[in-house]
Amino acid sequence: MIEGLLHLHWREPLWLGLAALPLVFGWWRRARHARLLRYADAGLLPWAMNRSITQPGSLWRALAHGLAWLLLALAAAGPRLPLDVQEGEPVPRHRMTVMAVLDVSASMRATDIAPDRLTRARLELLDWLPRLRGERVGLVLYAGEAGVLLPPTDDTALFARALDQADPRLIEAPGTNLAAALELARAQLMAAPGRAKAILLLTDADSIDAQTQTVVDGLRDARLPLFVLGVGSEAGAPVPLPDGGFAELDGVQVLSRMAASAYRQWAQASGGRFAAASDGDADWSALHDGGIAALPGDPAAAEGTVAWRELYAWCLAPALALFMMVYLPRRVAVLIALAVFGAGSAPGDALADEAAAWQAWQQKQYASAQTLYAQLGGYRGQMGAGAAAWRQAAYAAAARHFGAALLLAENDRQRADALYNLGNAHYGRGQWQAAWEAFETVLRMRPNDANARANRELAWQRLRRQRADAPMQSDLGGRRGFLAEGRIQLDGQSGRTPDDPESEAAGMQVERNAQAAGAAQQPGAGAPRPSMTIDPRLALSGLKKLERLEDRPHPMLKNLLRQDARHDDAERPPW
Repeated sequence: MIEGLLHLHWREPLWLGLAALPLVFGWWRRARHARLLRYADAGLLPWAMNRSITQPGSLWRALAHGLAWLLLALAAAGPRLPLDVQEGEPVPRHRMTVMAVLDVSASMRATDIAPDRLTRARLELLDWLPRLRGERVGLVLYAGEAGVLLPPTDDTALFARALDQADPRLIEAPGTNLAAALELARAQLMAAPGRAKAILLLTDADSIDAQTQTVVDGLRDARLPLFVLGVGSEAGAPVPLPDGGFAELDGVQVLSRMAASAYRQWAQASGGRFAAASDGDADWSALHDGGIAALPGDPAAAEGTVAWRELYAWCLAPALALFMMVYLPRRVAVLIALAVFGAGSAPGDALADEAAAWQAWQQKQYASAQTLYAQLGGYRGQMGAGAAAWRQAAYAAAARHFGAALLLAENDRQRADALYNLGNAHYGRGQWQAAWEAFETVLRMRPNDANARANRELAWQRLRRQRADAPMQSDLGGRRGFLAEGRIQLDGQSGRTPDDPESEAAGMQVERNAQAAGAAQQPGAGAPRPSMTIDPRLALSGLKKLERLEDRPHPMLKNLLRQDARHDDAERPPW
């Protein structure tokens, strides 16, 4: 114990001066007391002096006050002890810079890998972040052009935020310019400090050209290993276009296939690895655990090799307790202490969290239920969060949660349920092709699922018609937010909707005017209602104010990415 205190280090030793404040106040109080003694005769002192000075227990209060200030000064000075890091042992943090290059071209919207290639790539990157051991990461987006969305940073939360903003619409140029993206990532790494650097490419690997081969050779010469995560399939899938339909070349529908062998050769030639996205941990075990994390990191500076065990909390906690004892009434201090220790000793019970989420669901507080289920995590949490998002008609959020549940599924039954719900979410968003693919995959896993077959037929009819209007809000029933029970319709809706000829089939039921239909069934619905007059000038003013208050980072990010564009004249296919 004493030998350990001999190695005690103070991060900010000047803050120890706070310990002198009680002495200064004590000296001032004593001088004030001396002036009071000279103020009146000894017989009149009991009437001239404040009795609080001579109250019983004031000495103990003064000692507790002084001890609290001393502990507060010690905590502010930052006491810490060095951890045992012997010479020659690896540094606890893996000091390295990695640029993630994300493909956002049109082919990344293909749905041969659930939920779609781009969404899966984002989910894979989010799954990669907890594996980091101190690496600095940045993000480059590319399609027909490339741009830096986030320079290398140590903040994984900032990287996750940038990943959430990685919208394909940020890159206006169509096509796939992988060479420009790799060159841009290389420039960012060259400007970063240190020598341990690598590039992580997430792509469907469907583009091969000589220019990219030249850039890969340059990466090999610069000793920058290229790690590739393929998020496609060699079987291929049609490329959906933003305006509807699929990409065609000379009247023939284009199939985007993953050229795994070529990208594997590129990765191995540069000293990296190639792995295809999988449902388990095999992809990141190969790319990160056996690849990026196995690369030698930058040596830490001499003054930064020591890892510290911070001890300020051992001084701060008793200081706060003493301050509460001195300044707060005794009952209040006891209640606060019981509340703090009670909250600290209560174990995190997942069943209690799920019960709270289910209670919010029963009370139709779907926003709270979505948050609670998302915090619960795991397969059940993601399924519940997706169901709550569906109840709010937030189909995009529902698709994200169901996609995460699909990755977290432990067996085929859970995968089929998550994929079924994911198809319903795609249907709600008007993505008929993705919905059809999801229901088709469910039928491969469960050939006798009549609900999935009916929903697949509905999605196929919508896909053929390619209707421009999006479906109205639908709803699902389900206990604890699990929606995989087949029939989808609004609360209180019974029978078929008169204006939808497809509503008899089991599956997505779309009600054209649910609110108007409900109002027409109420007593007195036909009574005239008082008209509401709105000043058009005030309405325009209000709309302008709302437009000014709206946070729109999309134009700013698009202009930032334009600065990195090379604007070459090469002709590329639009996907």
